[in-house]
Amino acid sequence: MHKQNISFPIITSRFHAHDNLKQPLLETLDRAVGEHLQGHTDDISKSDWETGRFDYEREWVNLFRPDLFEHLHKWLAEIKYDTFNIGEIWYQQYTNGGRHAWHIHSANFTNVYYLELPEDGPKTEWIDPVTQERKVFDVQEGDIITFPSWIKHRSTTNESKGTKTIISWNMDIAISDRYGEENGYP
Repeated sequence: MHKQNISFPIITSRFHAHDNLKQPLLETLDRAVGEHLQGHTDDISKSDWETGRFDYEREWVNLFRPDLFEHLHKWLAEIKYDTFNIGEIWYQQYTNGGRHAWHIHSANFTNVYYLELPEDGPKTEWIDPVTQERKVFDVQEGDIITFPSWIKHRSTTNESKGTKTIISWNMDIAISDRYGEENGYP
């Protein structure tokens, strides 16, 4: 086997609507259907992963969608892609002691919006696929991180007194025929 390394983007950007949407989103999540997901290695205080990730008409999704789509269209233009398709979207909340074990996702990219992140709250840890080193995404509340879905990642135990709330989605992206030689692509 011959191994070649390629560069891949891990993009962190500030969500432009965070300051305006944080409180309304948290209020709709308080009312939202969700369950406690607990297993051998996971303890997610509240999530709609099991019951809602394919339901695009949930109250909080309708509130989030317009600003999210604006953000994604700008992001796509920067990296020279045209369209996106969100296959799943869900929220997760981690109170003290909450955690989510190593896992990967489907689709081209996974996205995490840090709606609520205590200053001492757990950031997402990931494994560099080339070096196999553990790393931590440099994020703060209000950031959206986008990375290839096959990157191993986890939420370490929330040892803070605050709640970590994230909205996550899996997304495929595509290009159109306009990316030919005339636009600098061989």
